[in-house]
Amino acid sequence: MHCEHETVHDDELTQVYFSSVENSDCLVPAHWHQHLEILYIAKGQMTAYINETSYELLPCDILIVNPHDIHYTHALGDCHYYLLQIPSVHLERISTDWRLLHFSEYLPRDLSPDSLNFRLGETFREFIDLDQNREKGWHLLFFTRLYYFLYLLYTNGSSLLSAQNKKRTERDFLRIEQSMLYVRKHYREQISLNQIAAQLSVTPEYFCRLFKKYTGQTFFTYVSQVRLMRFYQELIQTDESITYLLEKNGITNYKLFMRMFRETYGTTPHKLRMRHKDRTC
Repeated sequence: MHCEHETVHDDELTQVYFSSVENSDCLVPAHWHQHLEILYIAKGQMTAYINETSYELLPCDILIVNPHDIHYTHALGDCHYYLLQIPSVHLERISTDWRLLHFSEYLPRDLSPDSLNFRLGETFREFIDLDQNREKGWHLLFFTRLYYFLYLLYTNGSSLLSAQNKKRTERDFLRIEQSMLYVRKHYREQISLNQIAAQLSVTPEYFCRLFKKYTGQTFFTYVSQVRLMRFYQELIQTDESITYLLEKNGITNYKLFMRMFRETYGTTPHKLRMRHKDRTC
């Protein structure tokens, strides 16, 4: 995943993206996409942030990210989850007002057979079985379970936004998107609030409030996360010195960065690089 608009590559047969994901101490910086995203936690734990709200996810919990909602995740330790991303080609069949639909974001584990979590979880396990076995015509059964899944979400876990609120949110979202794209292009340089605010024709104070509202974090926390992710990628993919990678990725506050790195990956850059090399040898 990237720190900006994520492009999702759907399966040609099912026309959705479905994947089993396993990672450890992984930080995915704030991003967004046009798909409806559902995460089903199988093992471990994850902290997820959608707009201003954070969720602590445990096994059998379900997280739902609505299209265009800015979100980021941090897997704590070893984490295994299933990811389903549904494009608009399916969503527009729900209702003529599908663009105003907002789905419940968090469904904690609930063993009651009538609960939405339990029924969606059962359907998720059917997705997993169909995807793993892939017997002849499996994608047709996948479609039937997908629309049953959407039926459950629509009838038991959705509400309708007002057109006025939707329009205001879209206007604010465009500003946030522009600021994130700017960071993606210039994260190796020094970035100031005045630069961003001037490009968006707003005051720095207003931009700070706006960014916090729609991402749940400060603008400079986001910048640090982008730099951290880029640093991590180059740390495990190259043999370039750690000092050089710090400078290359615009990281100037070494102590602050090291604290953030430890909090995210549970170790130092040097030890993480050695651990990764041992695994790939």
